[in-house]
Amino acid sequence: MSFWVKSFSIIFLNFLIWGRAQNLAYAQSVSETKKKIDTNYISDYHNELITRAFGSRKYTSYALQDKGYAERLRYLPNSPFNVGVGFNYKMIGINLGFNSPVINDTKIYGKTNFLDLQSHIYGRKLIVDFYLQRYKGFYLPNTQLIKNNNTNLIYLRPDLMILNSGVECQYLFNWRKFTFRGAFLQNEVQQKSAGSSIVGIYVGNISVQGDSALVPTHIKYLDFFNRFSFYHSNIRIATLSFGYGYTVVLPHHFFITAAASGGLGINNTLLRSRDQGSISNFGSNVSGTMRIGLGYNARRYFAGIHYVTTRSSNNSPIQYARQELGAGNFRISLAHRFTMKKKLFGFY
Repeated sequence: MSFWVKSFSIIFLNFLIWGRAQNLAYAQSVSETKKKIDTNYISDYHNELITRAFGSRKYTSYALQDKGYAERLRYLPNSPFNVGVGFNYKMIGINLGFNSPVINDTKIYGKTNFLDLQSHIYGRKLIVDFYLQRYKGFYLPNTQLIKNNNTNLIYLRPDLMILNSGVECQYLFNWRKFTFRGAFLQNEVQQKSAGSSIVGIYVGNISVQGDSALVPTHIKYLDFFNRFSFYHSNIRIATLSFGYGYTVVLPHHFFITAAASGGLGINNTLLRSRDQGSISNFGSNVSGTMRIGLGYNARRYFAGIHYVTTRSSNNSPIQYARQELGAGNFRISLAHRFTMKKKLFGFY
């Protein structure tokens, strides 16, 4: 499949998911605005056209940890930095991003093929995060874990593939005075410092597979993961979380938004080995989500950075051994708001 066909497919899928997400968010926005947000704390500009230019990097990571050792076996993708443009108007929101391959060094870190659909819906009361990620091709930054490996060379796993899917839904208690939309969507402005308690639930599935054992046979810790040479891992997760978010409004329209939530849950993990059969069990799960946004947010202009990341650590069927997955999106945005004197796309 050509680069342009793949790019168009990714853009089209993002359009469908983002359009549906914004439709839900807008419907909730209209309903909740009627219930009166506190306008001393929040200014709402969803009726205006917000245009933006951005640069972003999405990622996922996979790590294996054995309690007996301080070092983790952590695989990272060689994911690109994207640049693009987008806009928001009422229930419609579209972002078009394109890869910047010149930034990535595939000779050192290998090539990663991926499809990464992340949708973060910021409603008035509810925040919903969707993840559908498929990454193939990883590298090991701490190459010193591999015996007899030239430390000047990065250990590559072009065969390693991760499929991560999940949804997290969080509820804001103080939604009348606190909003994430200013920092992440640019269609609101937090006028006074405020915060909110958060409660949420996450369900997901993680599948990791390689052509050979996920723990290399020539790793320097011979009893790492009890020498179980599994090539496939599948993890099902359910987690209840609690947290808090706060925005500090600084002089001259500058702001800092930060939120963190975490919780305990359960997971069911299956490990498959070609030589040693399959093992599975139920275990504990520790998950967390963090959001950070900071920058300048005035009546017409926005300039800032925002970062959303989620991490999950899960017990495995092997005693004292855990598997961890991380996913996230880092973005830099410049935005401008236009007051619409005429209707756009059939909306007033």
